[in-house]
Amino acid sequence: MEQVKIGLMLPGAKSFEDHNVNPTWKAHVKTHESVVVAYVKQVDFQKLYAECVCATIGRSLGLSIPKPIIVKVTHDAFKEIPEGEYALAFGSEDAGYPSFRRYSKSEEALEKLKSYSKTLDVGVFDEWIANWDRNVGNILYDGGEKFSFIDHENALDLSLEESDSAKDNQIIRVIYTLKSEFEKHKLNRDIDIGITPQYKDFPFALISEKTYASSYLPQEQIVKVIEFLEKRSKHIKMLMSRRLGVQQQEMAL
Repeated sequence: MEQVKIGLMLPGAKSFEDHNVNPTWKAHVKTHESVVVAYVKQVDFQKLYAECVCATIGRSLGLSIPKPIIVKVTHDAFKEIPEGEYALAFGSEDAGYPSFRRYSKSEEALEKLKSYSKTLDVGVFDEWIANWDRNVGNILYDGGEKFSFIDHENALDLSLEESDSAKDNQIIRVIYTLKSEFEKHKLNRDIDIGITPQYKDFPFALISEKTYASSYLPQEQIVKVIEFLEKRSKHIKMLMSRRLGVQQQEMAL
């Protein structure tokens, strides 16, 4: 599991608008290793943690999610911040291509998303982290074969019980729920055999360290998120059967 990077926003950031809810900037961010281009958004500490947790776990599971950065924003970058102080923001390294919104009316692009090798994995991941907010604005697409998935600030809804379905799962709903009953049962087997095992032995104890969570959140909130994910990982098969609308097969006599 990768360590989340810490970076400093450099002067010259430009406001970025793409139907985003939170104030967002495209900026150069200096990390210990290099200067990278990142999209930096202003969120509260709980959402900063959610973004870092989901990006770190998702990347370790092999999903195409840009590298997360905890960004320090100082007076040099924004004059509204008093000298000698800083604010924390969430940064996502620039993937280099735009949101799927640009292609949302293209049947060819939708077919590319349907056939993308990790689309089902992302749908399962979203159900596990209770991310109801997957949409055309937070799927990035290069116009060819590459996709990337961003914006997980609304995931990890702790008002849910660990066995509750996420409020929505747009990837599963749009791409998979209209398939035949036979195809749904096959998908369910593929999930159970090929995807779910990754979650069962996940090193949950490392999440806090890898996200620097204790530097900006109370321990109680950190633990609640980890416990939520750990408990929820035991219900993935049931959650996905429910989400797909798989009917129970009668026992053959």
